[in-house]
Amino acid sequence: MIPKRILVVDDEDSFRHMLSVILIKEGYEVEASSNGEEGLQKAAASPFDHILCDIRMPHMDGLEFLKEIKKTGVEPTIIMMSAYGTMDTAIEAMKLGAYDYLTKPFKIEGLKAVVEKAYEKKKLRTENLLLKTQIKRQTEVPKIITKSPLMLDILKTVKKVAMPASPVLIYGESGVGKELIARAIHEASK
Repeated sequence: MIPKRILVVDDEDSFRHMLSVILIKEGYEVEASSNGEEGLQKAAASPFDHILCDIRMPHMDGLEFLKEIKKTGVEPTIIMMSAYGTMDTAIEAMKLGAYDYLTKPFKIEGLKAVVEKAYEKKKLRTENLLLKTQIKRQTEVPKIITKSPLMLDILKTVKKVAMPASPVLIYGESGVGKELIARAIHEASK
C-alpha cells in the first residue's frame, strides 16, 4: 500500500512537531515546513495528498500560500488551521480552494476525521477520473484513414446520414468495419 503523504506548514515548532507525531501514528508519511515559501518548495518537489497549513505565518500567510500553490498546478487537498480565525477568513480560504478549515486548538479526533474524509474524497476523485478515462478509451472512435475512393464515398455518406439524426441500418460481412462506421455516425451526429 502506498503511504498517504501530508505536508504540515506551521511556524510554531511545537505544534508542527505534535501534528507530525499524531499523523505518523495514524500511518501517514509526514513532512513539515516552518513557513509558506518552504512549503511551496516541498509541494513542488514532491507530491502530497494533503497539506495542513496555518493561516498566520510570517513572510507568507496561509491565504497567500493557497493562492501561490494554485498557480503551480499542484493539486493536494489543503486544510487550513488558525487560532485567530474568523468566519470571513474561513470563507476566504474556502473560496481560494481550501478543503476545510480547523480552528486551533482542535481535538485530535476532529483532525483525524477531517484528514480521513479528505483522503476518501481524493480517492473517490482519483477513481472517478480513472473510470472516465477507461470509458473514454472504450468509446473513443478510431479515426478512419483511407485513400480508397469507395471508402471515401462511405465516409461522405456517414456525414450525410448523421445530420438528420435518423435511424441507420448498417450491414455487411463480418470484419468489414460496420462497428467503426456506426461509431463514426454516432460521433458525427448531435
